[in-house]
Amino acid sequence: MVPGSNPGGPTIFSEIMKVNRLKKNINFIRKFFRSVNWYEVFDKKKIRKIKKENFKLIVLKTKNNIKKLNLEEYFKKNKFKIKRLNKKNYFLALVKKNKILSSGWIYFGSRWKIEEIEKKIKLNSNHLLYDFETPKKLRNKGYYQSLLKLIRNRFMSKKLAIYSLSSNIKSNRAIGKSGFKLIKRINGLRN
Repeated sequence: MVPGSNPGGPTIFSEIMKVNRLKKNINFIRKFFRSVNWYEVFDKKKIRKIKKENFKLIVLKTKNNIKKLNLEEYFKKNKFKIKRLNKKNYFLALVKKNKILSSGWIYFGSRWKIEEIEKKIKLNSNHLLYDFETPKKLRNKGYYQSLLKLIRNRFMSKKLAIYSLSSNIKSNRAIGKSGFKLIKRINGLRN
């Protein structure tokens, strides 16, 4: 008899599969009740109020420049994200002394699926900012807000949009303080 098995009863593997199915069902139900706040920027003026700490905005368009821009460590930890680098997705990072303080992505396309709520949307000529993250040790220092302001300055001629879970109060506050205006709340599957 194999340790952990029970002849005629559930196996460890079958119990793990049940737990995984339960987690998927819970995530589906969460999407039903979640909503996101949708923001856009209309002001095309350059933002001058940005913390002056020798920040640098890095825009990575292709895999070829990962080493040149000292981003190897990030993409080793996030291997699945490297596939995004193409004509429609650029990686954006706020960097100081070769250290990523906050990062995200910009998408140049016409349609998008908001995974958090399982909704497909048309972008109406907007370029979408998405999947932003600040390392836990560096949060609450204004880096996300500074990154958004630098992105606005860099892509001033573009229509930009960004969204965040309605429940993510800190993210919503930073987006608003970066000059984005709340346009609408998009509800999950319950619509």
